[in-house]
Amino acid sequence: MSIIIPNFEFEIIKKHAAEAFPYEACGGLLGKIEKDSRIVVKAYPAGNRYGRITWDSFEIEPKDILGMDKLCVKEDLDILGFYHTHPNHPAIPSNFDVNASWPFYSYVILSVKGNSMDNVTDIRSYLMADRVSVPVEEEVIIK
Repeated sequence: MSIIIPNFEFEIIKKHAAEAFPYEACGGLLGKIEKDSRIVVKAYPAGNRYGRITWDSFEIEPKDILGMDKLCVKEDLDILGFYHTHPNHPAIPSNFDVNASWPFYSYVILSVKGNSMDNVTDIRSYLMADRVSVPVEEEVIIK
């Protein structure tokens, strides 16, 4: 399985990551599944409920989940997954990330080392089959 993110949408994600640094940015990935690929059509930057309370956690604001859902209905898309950043840490799922994951969805993590779009140093994605499995990495393609 792979997740394909168009360059334009990836730029939106990187901009959000830079603006939120040194805190975690988060958002949705909307699109379609075709064969073994998840094709992102829209990146949906969201608010982090933890905001500036803590630098190492995120929870997408419920109003943003609702906004993603409404946009998906309007544009005939699906919520494929979510993205978030790891400021000054590797793009590997933390225990918090794994425990908060829902099966089916892609979880894209970006390692960010500063408040510039050029400071995104790594990007990875994983899937959870269920609540007891280990994360399975999926290929990330930016094009």
